[in-house]
Amino acid sequence: MSIRFAPAVMSLFGTALAWRAFAEYGGWPQTLTSSVMIALLALGLLGLGSIVFHLMHRAAFIEAVAHPHTRILPSGLTIGLMLLAALIGPVLPSVGVTVLWLGSLLHIAFLLWLINGWFQGDVSLEQVSPGWFIPAVGNIVIPVGAMEYGQYALAWVGFSIGIMLWLALLPIVLLRLITVKPMPPELEASQMILVAPPAIGAVSWSLMMPEAYWLPGLILTLFAGFLWVALVPLVFRVLGRSFYPANWAFGFPMAALATALVKYGAILEQPVMTWAGALVLVCVTSLVVWFLLGSARLIAKI
Repeated sequence: MSIRFAPAVMSLFGTALAWRAFAEYGGWPQTLTSSVMIALLALGLLGLGSIVFHLMHRAAFIEAVAHPHTRILPSGLTIGLMLLAALIGPVLPSVGVTVLWLGSLLHIAFLLWLINGWFQGDVSLEQVSPGWFIPAVGNIVIPVGAMEYGQYALAWVGFSIGIMLWLALLPIVLLRLITVKPMPPELEASQMILVAPPAIGAVSWSLMMPEAYWLPGLILTLFAGFLWVALVPLVFRVLGRSFYPANWAFGFPMAALATALVKYGAILEQPVMTWAGALVLVCVTSLVVWFLLGSARLIAKI
């Protein structure tokens, strides 16, 4: 699989974590959630291994880092490692903490390389996309695994870098979407990534801070929910045309939003948030199945 499928790895692992959150906070049946989690984990590992194997070919790696739109996607694999670490923590803690540190350090190193390229000043506004949030704001994912292993310093480093870069990049990305010509159809789905930073930020905040300090997390959750509702028409537009690998960009942001809603629904004892999270989870799981079929048909044609 090419690097263009990197968002699939994030989506599969992120959706698996969302199902685990509903087993823990939503009271969903353990048998059902465990079965779905195992299936998503297996598919995510298959995708991760396939993409890494593809990138081991020198020509494929050079092609990936040379194009401005695919250059950011290897960071989707490092985020996948962070999510994988959180998934396997309960059963393989020693392996999980190694995967966590590997993914986190590789992600930060890759981000430093990208930033040095951006600072050369030769990037046009048209080349900016919501996909830039993947390497820059992906650091907010670090606490999801770090807190499970008691790596508090690592969690705060990742959260601090990610949240500040989100605040810095958000105006630039919005300026590009509002003032520059529309994104091409094959990349339009990446606009859903706008939901990811506040959604995963809310999840990380809930893990890092005591429940008494829920307000910042709630604000991030509600903002992410607002963005998701605003982007619902985008979902219908994208589903009405041919499948593109970038469609996988829907998965992780919606999974993170579902997780944030069920977590804060439980903290604040607000069933309406839990039900809203369940709706988002059902939607994203359905989309994941749809995208798996689309990916299979696309790969079969290659």
